[in-house]
Amino acid sequence: MHRMKLAGLLLAAFLAGCAQVSQLTNGGSAGIPQADAQSRYEQGLKHYRENRYDAALADLNAAIAAGQLSGAALATARKHLAFIHCISGRELQCREQFQALLKEDPDFDLAANEAGHPQWGPVWRSAKGASEQQRAVSRAGSFLATAGQQKLAEGIKEYEAGRYKESLAALQAALHAGLPDKADEVLAHKYSAFVYCLTSRSRQCRAEFRQLLAKDAAFALLPSEAGHPAWAGVYRSEMANSRKKAAGANGTARPAQAKK
Repeated sequence: MHRMKLAGLLLAAFLAGCAQVSQLTNGGSAGIPQADAQSRYEQGLKHYRENRYDAALADLNAAIAAGQLSGAALATARKHLAFIHCISGRELQCREQFQALLKEDPDFDLAANEAGHPQWGPVWRSAKGASEQQRAVSRAGSFLATAGQQKLAEGIKEYEAGRYKESLAALQAALHAGLPDKADEVLAHKYSAFVYCLTSRSRQCRAEFRQLLAKDAAFALLPSEAGHPAWAGVYRSEMANSRKKAAGANGTARPAQAKK
């Protein structure tokens, strides 16, 4: 009888231990229930708004570690973690959060007032640009890739290898074949501009930047690209012209006079 009772107690202890391990495994690395994860998430955003960045960092990390946030909440949490790291001078961690965010949601974009922030804006644009380029190359390698997308990937590859003549031929072929995605068109014009400027054809370089900005007025080169001596001046000039035209279109139109 005593042996049976002891065996029963040992079995119960074993099952309880298994249940605890299962709860920790299935409930996220922090073992936080879903309601608590949501609470930590909301609390983290509140701390961020109050400029209590250390507290916000702890809460948002705990909420993410639970593995139970929705897609939108997860993106918001990572975005604010990136903001905190950049504000605190930790650019590497800031970039890592943006990269993780874009890996989970490649179509995510910051609001205009966020993207232009002086501390995290350049890091965001760099991460976003790299993500867009990776997606373009990835699309070109899929079995659904169009002829234009395949040529675009070929053009980028040739550019990176320093074969500018071959790169330009592939990039222009991509544009002539037609690219279904605006981001692909922007990439083709950007690399064409780079090649033209690197080979001392500033007029054609300027034309490519002009076409690029006509398709995407909010476009900005990556921080690592913007200061290149071969095209920086041409790029800044065309960017200024684009903004001037946009300002003129929005601010100089006169109201129609009432008919007598």
